[in-house]
Amino acid sequence: MAHAFDQYDPEDYSVVFNGIPIEGFAPDDCIDIEFDSEGYQDQVGADGRVVRYKSSDQRATIIFTLMATSPSNKLLSAMYNADIKTPNGMGVGPILIRDTRGVTVFAGTQAWIQKMPKSTLGQKLGDREWKIRVARLEAVVG
Repeated sequence: MAHAFDQYDPEDYSVVFNGIPIEGFAPDDCIDIEFDSEGYQDQVGADGRVVRYKSSDQRATIIFTLMATSPSNKLLSAMYNADIKTPNGMGVGPILIRDTRGVTVFAGTQAWIQKMPKSTLGQKLGDREWKIRVARLEAVVG
């Protein structure tokens, strides 16, 4: 009897931020995505009646953890610095994270770098965590 199985390969994920393909991810957890709000909230009245209401807040934070040697660090640094130095900024752009073999997709049209990553210098190679804010992130988790 044949058994079906699934296969996971982190190389199947494609990440493009503001026209820049992101590469050189750190091992282990290299992409972290978290929404700010729950899709629905609820409230209970004095008589115990519960009402649920929808939240339209789809803001999210995406953290990319890159190796210190990733070529994307230099490109992201340039984007952040240009955004800070330009009136009204110029670092807002689209973001797309997708599984090229599956159906998982995260996409937003207004994303920006929240701050420069912490940099620790020492004997061992360190990682860089880039925090990206997204005004409205659409998601399909497959």
